Amino acid sequence: MIKQSPSQQFSYAQRLHELTNDVEDLLAKLADDKTPQIQELRNRIKRAVQSARTAIAERRATASEALKNAAVSADDLVHQSPWIAIGVTAVFAGAVGFLAGLGATSKKRRWG
Repeated sequence: MIKQSPSQQFSYAQRLHELTNDVEDLLAKLADDKTPQIQELRNRIKRAVQSARTAIAERRATASEALKNAAVSADDLVHQSPWIAIGVTAVFAGAVGFLAGLGATSKKRRWG
């Protein structure tokens, strides 16, 4: 099974939520039709929508829990090894500054 990031899970959950809302709107428009086939179809769709909503809630809870766990792990690491965190931050900031400097230098060469 392919692992999905919490943001991907949220995106899929959001799309599924929009789809279930659209299906519920369609069901409301068919509410006046009392034929047995339509009623059976409406019941099956209602069960499917409820199942989808439950799945959405579970996915959101899972994504939220994963995000909280990642934040707690990062916080624990910073508290256990603050100098490593400072060093990593400094290296990252230096790399960003270096790349920004390269971009500025290349613009001067192009235009000047």
